[in-house]
Amino acid sequence: MKIAATVVAPLAAVLLLGACRTVPAKPASILAEDALFPSPRLIVGRVLSHDAAQGIVIVELAGDAPPGAATDGAELMARTAELRETARLRASRVVRGRILGTQLVSGQPAPGDEVVWLVP
Repeated sequence: MKIAATVVAPLAAVLLLGACRTVPAKPASILAEDALFPSPRLIVGRVLSHDAAQGIVIVELAGDAPPGAATDGAELMARTAELRETARLRASRVVRGRILGTQLVSGQPAPGDEVVWLVP
C-alpha cells in the first residue's frame, strides 16, 4: 500500500500540473480586415462669426462637445461640409455657456463651418 501511494502521488501531480501548461488561443479579431475605424476628429461645434481684424473666431459648441476641446490652447480645425480645411484655430479660456472664443492661427473660416478637434 505504501508503494502505491508513492507512485500515485507523483503521477497525479504530473498530470494536474501538466494540464495547466496550455497555450492560450489567439483571440479572434472582432473587426473585418477592411473595417472602417472611427475618426480621431471629434466635432466641437460651428463657426458663428469671424473678426479678421482681431483674429477672433466665435464658435458655438455642440451639445456633446468634448470638454478637452474647450480648454485653453487646444488646437481646433474649421472645415466645410465637404471636409475641406478652411482654418486652424486655438481655443481660448473664454467660454460663456455654449459659446467659445478662439484665436485664428491660419486660414479664413466662414460662418457655418464645422469645427473639429483632433483627439490627442
